[in-house]
Amino acid sequence: MMFTKSSIVAALAIASSGVVHSFSPSAPRSLIANQKNACIGTSSCGIKPSIMPQASSSSTQLNLFEFLTKEDQTEIVTNGIELVDESSEENYVDKDKKIELILLGIWGVTLSSFILINNAYGPWPLFMKSVPERTYFLSHMIGGMLFGGGIILTTCIERLVAKSNNPDVLQFWFKRVPELDGLIVVPALTISMISGTGLSIVRYGGLNIAPPHVGAIFWTLILFLSWWAATDLTTQVTALKAVDEMYEAYQNGEQGLETPKVVVDRHVSNVVSCFFVLTLYSFMVLKPGTLFPFPWSPWT
Repeated sequence: MMFTKSSIVAALAIASSGVVHSFSPSAPRSLIANQKNACIGTSSCGIKPSIMPQASSSSTQLNLFEFLTKEDQTEIVTNGIELVDESSEENYVDKDKKIELILLGIWGVTLSSFILINNAYGPWPLFMKSVPERTYFLSHMIGGMLFGGGIILTTCIERLVAKSNNPDVLQFWFKRVPELDGLIVVPALTISMISGTGLSIVRYGGLNIAPPHVGAIFWTLILFLSWWAATDLTTQVTALKAVDEMYEAYQNGEQGLETPKVVVDRHVSNVVSCFFVLTLYSFMVLKPGTLFPFPWSPWT
C-alpha cells in the first residue's frame, strides 16, 4: 500500500489527537439508499453501529512515521508532534564513545608499559636486537612525520572550522576527528615509539643505557599522551553534542549561531599538544647533553 506525504501527516495528526478513522472505502450510494428505504416504518432497522477498537496512538504514529523522509520528520517534530525518542540514539553515541575511550586507554597503558619496561630492565623483547637498524630508522621517520604532521595540521584545521561558525562544517569535522585520530595519529605514534625503542636497542644497547636525550624524548611522549587523553579525548563527546545542538537549531531556521564555547576552548589544548611535538623534534635534532650541551641542561 502506498501512502502520500499529505495522507501520512494527516493520519499522524489524527492519531496524536486520539481519534482513529477507518481508511476503508465508503459503501456505494445505492446500497445506502436501499438500507434507508428498508428501515422506513420500522422502529429499528436492525443495523447497529459497529464499535471500532481504539488503536494505540503511539503505535499508529510510529508505524506511519516510518514512511516519512528525514525532512518530513523534522517538520512534524517542529510543528509540535513529538514522535521520535532520541535518547536511544544518544545512548548509542555515548556508548560508542566510551568504548573508544576505553580502547585508547588500553592502548596508552600498553605502549607506556612497553617504554617503561625497556627503560627499567633493558631490551625487551629480545628479538628486537635482530631487526636491521635501517628498518627501525625508516619506520621512525615515517611514524614521526605522520604523528607530528597530523597533530599540527588538525590543530590548524580545527581552528579554521571553529572560526567559520558554520554548523554543517562543524558537524562534519567533529564526526571525522576521531576517525582521523584512529587512522593516522594513533598508528603513527605507535610506530614511532616502537621503532625509536628499537633504534636505542640497536645503536646503544638499550633504552636504559641510551644517551640522555633519548630518555627525554620518551618521557615527553608519555606526557603528551597524558595531556592528549585528559584534554582532547575527554572534550570530544561534549563538543560533538554541542555541535549537534547548534546544527539542530540551524535546521529549525535560527540565524546568527556562534560556535559553542567548548569547541573554541579546545584550541588551547591543541596548541599545547603542538608544543609537545615541537619539543620532541627539538630533542631529536639538538640532542641536548650529547651533541649540543646546554649549560643549564639537566643532562650535562
